[in-house]
Amino acid sequence: MSKFFMYGTELQDIEQMMMLVPNFIPRRSGVVVVKKLEYENEGVTCHDCDRYKHSRCHDNTLSCFAEKVAEGEICYEKIVNAYYMNFKSYSLKKRLEHLIRNFNGDIFLNPIHHSRFNTILKLQNESMKNRKHTYLATLFLLTADDNLCRIAKDHIYQSSFDFKNMRLNGINTDGYALYQTARTIYTGIEHIKMSEIADETLIGIDAFKAIINATMIARYGAEVFQINS
Repeated sequence: MSKFFMYGTELQDIEQMMMLVPNFIPRRSGVVVVKKLEYENEGVTCHDCDRYKHSRCHDNTLSCFAEKVAEGEICYEKIVNAYYMNFKSYSLKKRLEHLIRNFNGDIFLNPIHHSRFNTILKLQNESMKNRKHTYLATLFLLTADDNLCRIAKDHIYQSSFDFKNMRLNGINTDGYALYQTARTIYTGIEHIKMSEIADETLIGIDAFKAIINATMIARYGAEVFQINS
């Protein structure tokens, strides 16, 4: 039985729209934020590297990245611009420029966000560097918002997340965006579009920062937390 009372009638579409979180548009075609992000064995163009040959890096990409972060050769602006260079949206680029310009050296939104994230990892008693990139990015998003973290905390497990049983009662638009981006990163299935993320009237500054930083974590892993400039 359909959950929609108006299923099969001319009012079906209107009823579905009314069930959405306010201001979010229905899923249609468009640019996906991220798909299944597993880059552990993927090479990248790296002109700065001594081991660079023929447009690809022949050493372990992420080891190289970790070394460059430790040596201060990789900054926040560089990784954000590199990741989003192929997105043509003017509104997105404008928001990214503002985000980069105001980066304060902390990937987390604030100390409370940092504390929530670290507390869960400590309870699990496993090194951050041993966790999958997508797991860290998902946890980063689910702990970024007070209400979302309260809703999600009983559904966060050692190696998985139970999104199906997270009840989004009382959540605001930013929390909903964080939740949907977390689902997208973790499952590889589109739940939010870049056009929504880029819309500053729809998603606030803090939620936007958390989403962008989460995509960096999903790409590069725990080393992103060491970037401070």
